[in-house]
Amino acid sequence: MKKKTAILLSAGILFVSANLYLALKDDSKAVRSSYITKWEAIGKEKLTETLKASGVVTPAEEHYVYYNDNPGGFKKFLVKEGDQVNSGSPLYEYASENVATDKTKLEVEKSQLVREATLIDEQIQQLLYLQSVSSSTSDSSTPVTGDGTIDSGSSSNELVKVSIEKEIYDKQLEKGRIMAEIQKYDETIRSHNSGDQLGINSDVDGTVKKINYDLKNPIVTIISDKPKVEGTFTERDLKKVEEGMEAYIKSDLIKKKAAGTLTKIAAFPEKDPSVKEESNFPFEVQLDEENEEIIKGAHVDVTIVTDKVLNAATVPARAIEKGKKNHYIYVLNEKGEVEKRKIKKGMEQAGKVEISKGAKPSELIVRKPEQIQQENSPFFSKAKPSTINQMPFNQETKRNILKHIIVAFFK
Repeated sequence: MKKKTAILLSAGILFVSANLYLALKDDSKAVRSSYITKWEAIGKEKLTETLKASGVVTPAEEHYVYYNDNPGGFKKFLVKEGDQVNSGSPLYEYASENVATDKTKLEVEKSQLVREATLIDEQIQQLLYLQSVSSSTSDSSTPVTGDGTIDSGSSSNELVKVSIEKEIYDKQLEKGRIMAEIQKYDETIRSHNSGDQLGINSDVDGTVKKINYDLKNPIVTIISDKPKVEGTFTERDLKKVEEGMEAYIKSDLIKKKAAGTLTKIAAFPEKDPSVKEESNFPFEVQLDEENEEIIKGAHVDVTIVTDKVLNAATVPARAIEKGKKNHYIYVLNEKGEVEKRKIKKGMEQAGKVEISKGAKPSELIVRKPEQIQQENSPFFSKAKPSTINQMPFNQETKRNILKHIIVAFFK
């Protein structure tokens, strides 16, 4: 009995020693399994690259009102600095020795606009007639040719209908603009009818910023109510930005960030270039929507979106192994093996790296490449008893369970 025990013990020691030797030997051909403690699925998310800058809120536009010295002379201003004005609001009065002549000229110009409005009305009526004819001739069924193919004329009919609708819309917009001009002429003519006092009205909505009481032109400056943001880029920033990029502004005075568009980048620096200091280039951001919380003159933080990738395949930066020329990740494939795969890196943000080529979302990867013993080899991970279904074990015989344990031990 002692002899049998000694033989079994010696065989066991020899078996374990041989396996340890094959597994630990550097040039061993034995297949090594990797113990993976950290693995996860490749993510899919939106990545953006941004550039930070500082800015100040200013009026989007400034409008200037001029005074041409008339024989009758200037009378008085009808507004003060800081006053809100609308298009058509009277700004100042002056006297004219040629009231009748001026009135006749205004009436002629108004008559021209009325004729234009009438012509546009006729054009709109013609387009509405064409639209009704097009609708009555169209059929809900799809026309076919003699050989049974679909008639391409049906798609052209739809294009004609859409074209007519757009033309009607454009004509209506044009008529609205002309009617607004006619209204301004009516107000000016009424001021002529009141005597020799003539008035100049505002062409825009806004706030009176400045009045030159000495009558030096421009005698009135009006700033628009709509704000914009101005700031400067450094020389290095110019390589990353271009007009048309998305922009966002943020301030303690605003509850949430406001969206806009980078509309202008100056081609020349704001100051004369100097060897001793870096040049700064002015930029402008046009805001998408009006926000009463945005105060003109307030300083804001500006974020420019320089690049954006939607539905990017992303992995943690530490999951990427850098080779001499290429980058790699280790994928846990369907065969139960660790696959070393070459990838192409894209955008990087907050510890995440976009994989632009070589892998796709939902594939499983190793988070710690240093745990890989050998590529294209099996792997195992720590079992979680809470996730194991007991049913298969209850259905297996003790013999099969023992068989699986022995096979796993040898592998």
